Amino acid sequence: MTIAHRISTVIDYDKILVIDNGRVIEFDHPFDLLANSLDDEDITREGVFAKLVLKTGEASARFLFDKAKQLKAKKCKN
Repeated sequence: MTIAHRISTVIDYDKILVIDNGRVIEFDHPFDLLANSLDDEDITREGVFAKLVLKTGEASARFLFDKAKQLKAKKCKN
């Protein structure tokens, strides 16, 4: 378990748990918190994690999305 303040620290983890005020808000693979399917070319979800990624800026959000998508695709092949 890692408590992170930088999304880049956890973007390659198997699961991300988002907690707000002591409550679980989201829990899933990073890509699944950002998009609905591997066919998506950009962030399509509107959850807390997706909004945090978007707040990092356009270039950073693109990097994080692409990294999460790459890892999800690799996981689906196995």
